[in-house]
Amino acid sequence: MSNQTKTLRVAGYLRVSTDEQKEKYGIPLQKAAIEGIIASKGLLDNGRPAMIFAGEQYLYKDEGVGGTIPLDERPAFYQMKEDIENAPGGVKPFDMVIVYRIDRFARKLRILLDVIDYFEEKGIQFISCSESIDTSNAFGKAMLGIIGVIAEWERETTKQRTQAGKEQAIDRGVYMGTSAPYGYKKNKEKRLEVLPQEAEIVKEIFELFVIQKKNTQQIADYLGSKKVLTPLPSSIYYQKREAGRKKVNSPYFWRDTTIR
Repeated sequence: MSNQTKTLRVAGYLRVSTDEQKEKYGIPLQKAAIEGIIASKGLLDNGRPAMIFAGEQYLYKDEGVGGTIPLDERPAFYQMKEDIENAPGGVKPFDMVIVYRIDRFARKLRILLDVIDYFEEKGIQFISCSESIDTSNAFGKAMLGIIGVIAEWERETTKQRTQAGKEQAIDRGVYMGTSAPYGYKKNKEKRLEVLPQEAEIVKEIFELFVIQKKNTQQIADYLGSKKVLTPLPSSIYYQKREAGRKKVNSPYFWRDTTIR
């Protein structure tokens, strides 16, 4: 920063995926880290601050958005681009974007490089709090590429391990779905077992269709008249899943598509 002669206006980009919102990379922590970086830069030779926050409207938050999602499909990042492209008089609204970690921007190297190319084109610098990356110099740009490769490798390794674990579980007979399908329940080992109450309905549907030659709408109407619970209410009743939002339709309203 020794050659810097003017105060840089800073925007922040914060991102958490759905799983991470309850973990250690939450929005408040990321924001505090960015504020810390701004404060740590101190004053210029003329006594002015080296960096200032450009404004609350330039704190972009993508919550519940994964790092592999394309940039233009992220609401907050898209808004950032809109603010840059539509700036009055073509004057950029900020000089720098700071993130908490490189992987807050992207977990794929291609996406990360696209971000940096876009910022360079617009004359905007980029800093990562955790990795001490600053694209205002050649070393920072080189390190950014290296870290991006490592981040993508870690992501692929984690994905492979997760997939291998799922395949092993399936081989052991573990059901990987959130809730057991109609006619079954999950035991303590997460294996499927027949749920007699629902299984009887499955058998009855089969007989109505194959033996009595009724169509799916007739079967749906018949089950509704007998006040047989449809799959979702039934799964809640038999404690296969927790109750969610209140269902609008009757718990006995069967659709022909459900029968199919």
